[in-house]
Amino acid sequence: MSLESLPPEILLKISAQVYSIEELLALSSTSRILYHICSYLSPKVISQLTAESGRVFFRPHPHTLIAATARQLADWAVQHDSRRFRLEEAIRGGVDKLLELAIDVVELTLDDIRRLWHFKYNVLNPLDKQLDLSAGPGSDYSWTVCNDPAATLVSWVIYGELFHHSIEIGYLPINSFEHRPLSSLTRYKWLAYCVPDVNCFNYLGFSDEPQFFKQYEAQEEDRFQQLSMKMAYEEFLTDARWETALESNEAFHALDNYARAKFVVCVKHWGFRSLELLVPGGVERLKDDLDAAAANLVVELEEEAVSDDDSEEEEDWDYDIDDDTVPLDPKELERRALFSDPWWLTRFPTLTKDLHFTLWGDWDGGEEGEPALLQAIRSPATLQ
Repeated sequence: MSLESLPPEILLKISAQVYSIEELLALSSTSRILYHICSYLSPKVISQLTAESGRVFFRPHPHTLIAATARQLADWAVQHDSRRFRLEEAIRGGVDKLLELAIDVVELTLDDIRRLWHFKYNVLNPLDKQLDLSAGPGSDYSWTVCNDPAATLVSWVIYGELFHHSIEIGYLPINSFEHRPLSSLTRYKWLAYCVPDVNCFNYLGFSDEPQFFKQYEAQEEDRFQQLSMKMAYEEFLTDARWETALESNEAFHALDNYARAKFVVCVKHWGFRSLELLVPGGVERLKDDLDAAAANLVVELEEEAVSDDDSEEEEDWDYDIDDDTVPLDPKELERRALFSDPWWLTRFPTLTKDLHFTLWGDWDGGEEGEPALLQAIRSPATLQ
């Protein structure tokens, strides 16, 4: 008797007897009919199998699975204030609690898992080795500067995926967004609790470390994850690295210097795609995405320039988002009100700037609003 002769309900029972995502993938590859049968498994089942296999097959755990679910989790959360509340509370519990929420609300497919495997072996592993060489120990040192290169790289991906709405505001029109992005506070909390660091808790004024973080030392986990990230973006995840990668892209070359700088800020925070751009063939594979983003960015910057010319404001702002000494641009103040985000600073957020604040307690928004922001980061989420 061949597999083809068995009724689908029997074949489904076979697929239901697997205990890890690796077994499911192996089963689906044995025959065409089992491939199709396995594709009909409930996404909830696939998500649960993936979570249970995470410590073995999806290292660094749980960061890799959070990255795989982060974009869908963000899309789910922005739809309602109660969901934003659940996300923010999960973030306060650290990466394990965040993964629990993700597995509960995100439905993964086998195609998602296959893409994750492709990313791990074709993108993450090569860059992991490069980062370890760039930001690892020198010959005279006995410690590693970037303590866990793989976890650092995947945390970079999570930032781009989880906060993709905030990144896209830089190059997409405001009216293309159905919901307001996750708040600046949520981004800061994610760094504080899900990329935890002793320095962060000290400089942000925590009277006591979160309970989950107290276990890190006993479990020999990195207690300086933000410092590791700082070393990574200073030594490896630099604007220059993306600029070099984009040299072969015609749309990038067509931009003026100002637009190029903003373009790099956007694409380096594209999550999975941001790292794919850094491996051979990545720019070519993502050509359509790059071309579309560049075209949209040009339109957005031109419209903003026209708005500046038409403005009756007499003061010359000469605004630069990297200049810490200037006041907040009036347009950013408008966006702050539009998105009901009291700590909004820029339409071009970066992990670098966000982490500078959470690591050292130095916020670019001025001293007046900083105490309330620090208190909000340390406090439980509130349902609006």
